[in-house]
Amino acid sequence: MKLSDYLASFLVEQGVRHVFQIIGGASVHMVHSLADNKDIDYVCVQHEQAGAMAAEAYSRMTKNLGVAMATSGPGMTNLITGIACAYFDSIPTLYITGQVNTNESKQSRKVRQVGFQETDIVNILRPLTKFAVRIEDPSLVRYYLEKAVAIAKNGRPGPVLLDIPMDIQRADVDPDELKRFDPLEFTLDVDSKEQILQAVRQVIKLLQNAKRPVLIVGGAIRYADVVRLFGDVVQAIGAPVVATWSGIDTIGHDHPLYRGQIGVYGNRAANFTVQNSDVFVSIGSRLDTRITGGKPETFAREAKKIVIDIDRAELYKQRGLNPDVGICADVRDVLPIFLQELKLATFPKWQEWQQQTLGWMREYPSVLPEWYKRKTLVDPYVFIRTLSEVLDHKAIIITDCGANLVWTIQAFHIKQGQRLFSAMGNSPMGYSMAAAMGASIALGKRPIICIIGDGGLQINIQEFQTIVRYRIPLKVFILNNHSYGIIKQFQELYFNSQYEGTTPKSGYSVPDFRNIAKAYGLPSASLISHAGLARKIREILAHKGPILCDVLVPDGAKLIPKLTFGNAIEDLSPELPREEFLRHMLITPLNEKTT
Repeated sequence: MKLSDYLASFLVEQGVRHVFQIIGGASVHMVHSLADNKDIDYVCVQHEQAGAMAAEAYSRMTKNLGVAMATSGPGMTNLITGIACAYFDSIPTLYITGQVNTNESKQSRKVRQVGFQETDIVNILRPLTKFAVRIEDPSLVRYYLEKAVAIAKNGRPGPVLLDIPMDIQRADVDPDELKRFDPLEFTLDVDSKEQILQAVRQVIKLLQNAKRPVLIVGGAIRYADVVRLFGDVVQAIGAPVVATWSGIDTIGHDHPLYRGQIGVYGNRAANFTVQNSDVFVSIGSRLDTRITGGKPETFAREAKKIVIDIDRAELYKQRGLNPDVGICADVRDVLPIFLQELKLATFPKWQEWQQQTLGWMREYPSVLPEWYKRKTLVDPYVFIRTLSEVLDHKAIIITDCGANLVWTIQAFHIKQGQRLFSAMGNSPMGYSMAAAMGASIALGKRPIICIIGDGGLQINIQEFQTIVRYRIPLKVFILNNHSYGIIKQFQELYFNSQYEGTTPKSGYSVPDFRNIAKAYGLPSASLISHAGLARKIREILAHKGPILCDVLVPDGAKLIPKLTFGNAIEDLSPELPREEFLRHMLITPLNEKTT
């Protein structure tokens, strides 16, 4: 059979039902093979970047591979931003590129290019993939496909790339004679079951002696599909829980032990909780500087630090935060052992600590009552909170980057069963609309809530055509402040409010999104005040098919609270009066200022 036909059948065997692509001369054989196979389909996006992002979200929804395909040269380089999203967020995806014929390749010759649109995508993408290879021998196609999939899915998941020249695509192969991949070729650098057991017992002893413990939930709980098991662990321990951004949808925010999200844009209650703790258990988070603050050595500085991560390099980064107990293993292997050992353990009730952390939540809500009193335009925090109240427990919400991401993470109140995510590690503008397309198609064109900024929408605005062409029922909400809000706030802090490249006066501009939507045949609406806000949101959500909603927010809308560089994360801006701040500190404050 033709090799490209074998490729299509292999993807079907992997349970893949859709491939996101733009056809080109170097990928035409592969696209036609997809078309000829009745068990798989291709989706035509308008830009390869959007296809790469859609494939990443497709993987998140199906808990399987997402696949995107592109032609040589600019087609393949356009994939890079989406591949980076999958790499930094550990999402198993397969990217397939068509390459010039083998005899047109520069190979080892010291020239820039031989074949038209020839680009060495393998070496470009090696730092952003777990595995990247050009297939130069047709008899190895099965070997490389099986190896790529195994690498993408095992250990810390991530993207892989196969670059296939045109002459290889059209080569004849005998499937029964193709070399197979032996999974024993690689081993994972993880702890043994005995090492996990001993470490878990050590963790339980630390928790039993703790006075102020806290659990930190990361994205791996969701990626590994162990949300329910994690919930059992939470109940068995009974300590407060805080979430990272990637772990934001792993526990309902009305759970009696939930205290909020932590980090440089965390809420005060959650940050006070983790910073005042004497033991924390981080499960499936790499604890990057968006969580710890710019000085990781100040993070939970008086706590015993227990970190569970599948990547040994993440455990021992040696950049200021060193675990007292590190468990290098898949959470799917750790949590069952943890839960079994917890059945044999008893813990203090920590009643005083529970009440202390609950009091912080009540004292510092993420959406203040006075924000609802705005008469014109829409406060972004009020919009996000109202949207979260209106949506049911099965809703899937994908947000973009910058200010709209922060507003969403800070104000959205998760119901158990909802999904809320973004490309947290790479965080490019334009991600949420492309990802929402992939998520919807993965789930049989289920409605998806897309939250995006005016800047982000312009990055992938061409995908309006994909949405309309395939009738993908997205509800796209633009938080439109006619500026790059998060950078404006940065400029206020560090550049004396000199706005360069962030406002209409300094070069940035915004079109009439509703007119553009009309040109594509996409229905639209707008929200310009708080009047009837919940009712109007419900009407938009009830619309059959896709719809765009332009939510007009003030151009001066701020991200509140946020960390000023140099502070520890318990000391967010706007800074609390020092007497009030000190009242909440159970550990020694850093660099205490005099009033």
